[in-house]
Amino acid sequence: MKTNTPNDAAAQFMAQGQELMNAFMSGAHNCRQTQLDLLRSILQKHGHTQFGTDHNFDDVVTYDNYRNQVPLQDYDSLYPYMEKHLQGIPDQLVSGNPCYYATTSGSTGEPKYIPVTTEQRSGAHKGSAMLWSYSLACNSPEAMQGNWVVIVSPAVEGYAPDGTPFGSTSGQYVKDLDPAIKAKYSIPYEVYEIADYDTRYYCILLLGLADNNVSLVSSTNPSTLSLLCNKADDMKERLINDIRLGILDKTLVLPEPIRKLVEDRLTPNPERANYLEQCIEQDEEHKLRPVHYWPDLEVVATWTGGNSATFIDKMQAWYGKVNIKDLGYLASEIRGSVPLDLNRGDGVLTIEDNFFEFIRTDEIDNANPKTYLADEIELGSQYYLFFTNKAGLYRYNINDIVQVTGFVGNTPKIVFVQKGKGITNITGEKIYEKQVIGAVKQAEFDCQIQVNFYHCHADLQSNQYKLYAEFEPGYSTQEHAEFADAFELHLQKLNLEYKTKRESLRLQPAAVHSLSFGALEKFKRARIAGGVREAQFKTVPLSMDKNLLTSFTVETIYQSSSIKESAA
Repeated sequence: MKTNTPNDAAAQFMAQGQELMNAFMSGAHNCRQTQLDLLRSILQKHGHTQFGTDHNFDDVVTYDNYRNQVPLQDYDSLYPYMEKHLQGIPDQLVSGNPCYYATTSGSTGEPKYIPVTTEQRSGAHKGSAMLWSYSLACNSPEAMQGNWVVIVSPAVEGYAPDGTPFGSTSGQYVKDLDPAIKAKYSIPYEVYEIADYDTRYYCILLLGLADNNVSLVSSTNPSTLSLLCNKADDMKERLINDIRLGILDKTLVLPEPIRKLVEDRLTPNPERANYLEQCIEQDEEHKLRPVHYWPDLEVVATWTGGNSATFIDKMQAWYGKVNIKDLGYLASEIRGSVPLDLNRGDGVLTIEDNFFEFIRTDEIDNANPKTYLADEIELGSQYYLFFTNKAGLYRYNINDIVQVTGFVGNTPKIVFVQKGKGITNITGEKIYEKQVIGAVKQAEFDCQIQVNFYHCHADLQSNQYKLYAEFEPGYSTQEHAEFADAFELHLQKLNLEYKTKRESLRLQPAAVHSLSFGALEKFKRARIAGGVREAQFKTVPLSMDKNLLTSFTVETIYQSSSIKESAA
């Protein structure tokens, strides 16, 4: 019996990818009809469900019918139906029951159970992942030549009351990958299931460092990629010793089957260990960096939109100026876009998997805001995004703001801008995450100072914005104070209402709270301990939530010196 060779598998993958891309492009050139056909199919399939009955799906003939009969939804409005599904009661949001739940957390860490159906899992999830991988193969054939180091969370983290598994969509994507792609992974999936994330990181780093043929590294968040590098550098003696001897540190506590799986991939490799030591010796700061130990690295796959962009420069200090392939508009609830190019954050809407609606950001607070279909939104404009999918989310408000960057055919390309809830308002100023990110970036540039991590808290009690910042070590108190003034200056420039409120003394000048070194990792640990999954961890540039401040240790507070900047 003939078995497929790696070349056969790669050729089959490319052929399937080309076929899928052709269908994707065909739909993109007929956006309106593709979207209406999808909506009709969803409503017909799930019309007999409790939600469909409650909202008269059988009477829906046009989009206008759908919009008029189904109000905009959020998780809370859908939860009564979801709760019954979780108990195993069928035909609530979807026909039958979900086959899986993707879980995600809000700021409180309370889990949200996002339904996944068999149809969505095999189509929207697997298909979009294959389109992304195929476009990568077209963008950078070199990235496909070596092995991949990928960081995800476990696919299964528990079970609903009816026994249906729940967990991470990123882990599920890995489990469902095309075999030709999965074979390229340096890290076996079981390593992602190690409960202690320090031990998990160590195993990921050990197997990654032992591999001298890595061409792609991937994690949803660029801060995780930088954190891994810091950990590799901190533990470099242990890691190099294990690589030299071909062992896994005996002090690590992990299940024996996983230990054996890791150790079976290791062989004594003094040559590689010596090479890693040379990398450290040749580095200007004597650090262990991927730019040296993975010389064939072609692409880093990660998010670049929203506040993730803040960490790209820091990540590139470790990895070098490699190509970046954005993972697309991706969340537990939706895979909303597929980026087709390198070094761009935008992607084409997944119009064959999700029925999209949009509301302009400047109209969202209207009593009856106009909704726009995908082919109606305009280049350069920003919108709140709503979607209906094949797995029971109807006119779902994910509270995300996206911007239109272009079109493929008449289908928009979008980039994630920020969470809609990333807006604070103490006294009418309405500060956006993007404005805080911009003010920090400009202050860093003006003062030639580096901020490793920050969180801006809108404090109602003091009528003041407080920026909690972990600075790179070595700066003087004078430089920190100058940064505080620069941050205040640029926040006023970026938000005219903030400037007005400052001039009228309704807001106090911003204060910068200098944090002890290691604040980012402490913050991450606190968030994970509170229920946020590691792979879904994101920094929070702006919030009014005091609970986010509990892990911070403040060393010094720098008050912006005056409001003279407001005239600038």
